[in-house]
Amino acid sequence: MLVDTHTHIHDPRFDADREAVIKRARTAGVDVMITVGTDLATSRAAIALAKQHSFIYATVGVHPHEVKDLTSEILAELRVLAEHPRVVAYGEIGLDYYYDHSPRDIQRERFKDQLSIARTLDLPVVVHTRD
Repeated sequence: MLVDTHTHIHDPRFDADREAVIKRARTAGVDVMITVGTDLATSRAAIALAKQHSFIYATVGVHPHEVKDLTSEILAELRVLAEHPRVVAYGEIGLDYYYDHSPRDIQRERFKDQLSIARTLDLPVVVHTRD
């Protein structure tokens, strides 16, 4: 079985040809795809796409670039989304010190917050790490 564990096929950049891209992946032998959320909106989009295709699953979470905007309300919404039956992992979460999109201390705190949700729900984690 061939599983593509990290796609962003739900991204709006694929709106024009998403179904063709999915078909090419299937033709090439990809049996399962996991599309990875990076903020609240893309987490919702990942689930929506996973609901349309039996071989696509979703993850939910907030990427370290975006955690500066991560509030407790958003964390609560993500926790609810993470319980959806099409969600197979929590992420893409982690640390990225190469870029300064979110302060390091906030990245560390929000990484811990999101790890806690994943642990509570017994979900594997998709970790982003750079520098």
